[in-house]
Amino acid sequence: DGEPVHSCLIPAFRAEGRTVTTIEGLGGELGAHPMQQAFLDAQGFQCGFCTAGMILTCASLNQAQRTDLGAALKGNICRCTGYRAIEDALLGKINVEESVEAGAAFGRSLPAPAGPDVVRGKARYTFDTQIDGLLNIKLLRSPHAHARITAIDKSAALSVPGVHAVLTHEDAPSVLISTARHEKDWMDPEDTRILDDVVRFIGQKVAAVVAESEGAAEEACRRLKVTYEVLPALIDPEQAMAPGAPIIHPDRTTENRVADARRNLAAETHGEFGDVAAALATSAVTYEATFHSHRVQHAALETHGGLAWLDASGVLNVRTSTQVPFLTRRALSDIFQLPMDKVRVFCERVGGGFGGKQEMFVEDILALAALKTGRPVKLELTREEQFIATSTRHPMRVHIKAGADADGKLTALQLDVLSNTGAYGNHAGPVMFHSLSESIAVYNCPNKRVDGYAVYTNTVPSGAFRGYGLPQTLIAIEAAIDELAGQLGISPYDMRRRNIVKPGDPMLSPPPSEFHDVLYGSYLRQSDTAHGGHDTGAYGSAGTFVAGKATHAAAMQLATDLRAAAAGAWLCDVGSCALEDEFVVSGVRRMSFVELAKLARERGQPLAAQGNSGGTPRSVGFNVQGFRVAVNKGTGELKILRSVQAADAGVVANPMQCRGQVEGG
Repeated sequence: DGEPVHSCLIPAFRAEGRTVTTIEGLGGELGAHPMQQAFLDAQGFQCGFCTAGMILTCASLNQAQRTDLGAALKGNICRCTGYRAIEDALLGKINVEESVEAGAAFGRSLPAPAGPDVVRGKARYTFDTQIDGLLNIKLLRSPHAHARITAIDKSAALSVPGVHAVLTHEDAPSVLISTARHEKDWMDPEDTRILDDVVRFIGQKVAAVVAESEGAAEEACRRLKVTYEVLPALIDPEQAMAPGAPIIHPDRTTENRVADARRNLAAETHGEFGDVAAALATSAVTYEATFHSHRVQHAALETHGGLAWLDASGVLNVRTSTQVPFLTRRALSDIFQLPMDKVRVFCERVGGGFGGKQEMFVEDILALAALKTGRPVKLELTREEQFIATSTRHPMRVHIKAGADADGKLTALQLDVLSNTGAYGNHAGPVMFHSLSESIAVYNCPNKRVDGYAVYTNTVPSGAFRGYGLPQTLIAIEAAIDELAGQLGISPYDMRRRNIVKPGDPMLSPPPSEFHDVLYGSYLRQSDTAHGGHDTGAYGSAGTFVAGKATHAAAMQLATDLRAAAAGAWLCDVGSCALEDEFVVSGVRRMSFVELAKLARERGQPLAAQGNSGGTPRSVGFNVQGFRVAVNKGTGELKILRSVQAADAGVVANPMQCRGQVEGG
């Protein structure tokens, strides 16, 4: 009835007899509503999952409400944009160029191709589809931080009308896996099972109920009777490392890529060059402190979830919200002993990831349920499950020692990092190594030492998160630089200028590690394993770089093929052929690309080229952030009054898209 309401809070019966307008109908017969066009002009979206609700709310605001957007939009959450682009839309700003001449697109703020579908509600996310005969999955989760399951009585659960199956560890493959998805399996320990008879954190999967409705599946979960043998739980990583502490994974060994199960160490590293202790002893100024970072959840607005079914040819199809469809397909193939061509994993538009969807949290259960029941199945995690049962940023204790001489030159840097990987070691090693690597490699210093421990505890697993270990250590290092500058009476800016690596300087951090870089994949048709070649996924903020390098490689190959095709047509040396505008020329002869393409098709050899990029080597991004904040000393309320971000981004492919990455995420 023209009043904006939040659909997630309004029971369906309250809409009876009312006129309901959704994003699809906002523009009416005119096509796009002015607010939809404003969001397009300002590019007031990124993943787009919140955009429908955001546009409907913004379209209803009066001028008074627009003066306080924090209050006006308090019921609408955007995880990606940082809100500035949304404010731009309300202010009528145009942040994109509608069109540019051919060949001049690079470096221009062209609009996102998916934009019109996003603002009109036509973009398809994981569950924007309809499948006949769909069954629903709900998960029973552990109430204990550490326990052994000694018995599960399914009888009462199976008696609930509409329940098709109750799946426990007895029904699942016992193969050990990691939920982390990397191109190289050796990066992560094999310490996880789809369903285990030992639970190691509150919220771990105990059983999966497959039923006609979510309500029936939930009721069956409530009726499951599970007998637990409660085991000692470790919450603090310091205590978990202590001699005599209970062992969380007693049967894991180095063959499972666990560093030292007896000490609850998923991974560790140590290294030094120079003599840090001696350098600190002779430094003009020194600084020593310990920093603690807490857990942070990704809070992608589209929670983990997916659909799975067997098609007529026996292919297992998994439609899911993932950053790594190809790597997930490989894992499912291994777990269920299926040929790769019998597994298809794909996603439509993903409603936010931030590293949290570089994991396999639902796809294995979906596959198990589809294979066991032979029916299409659905699993969508609630927001509560997202917080208690997926992954978070690694909490870290960072102890730093730093020294400098009287001229402000660093003499020593030492980091001791204790990373809480939680109950399982997904991303434990790579995150720890990155936290100790680039963070100190950006500074020239003759003496550096690092000690790192990724420790198991009986808490929710940590995992990949934007920054990948660096935010936790950077705060300690940059605080140390500020404190040393203060002791010397010089500007913190000058302190950094005197020590930062410059072109030609090596970026050094001990010890040399196989984790020095991670392979990244392309966004080009990466979302479906049934199309295109293998792709390692979309993560690490490397999509534009990797896709750009792959596109460049394909273009260079196509240029070579065009010259060869022209040389073949003219019976001349390919070396005499060159590309000019949209023609191949050789002396006085000219042939357009269109003519060449037609000629190639007639010969049964259509012109096409492929390119790929592994994402390495690539440069490190240098960034500076500045904030002016106000803090209410009575309540602790904090407001950011001004935020200044400077990114040394090199040659920017799309300035507006780059701005969105800096402001949001």
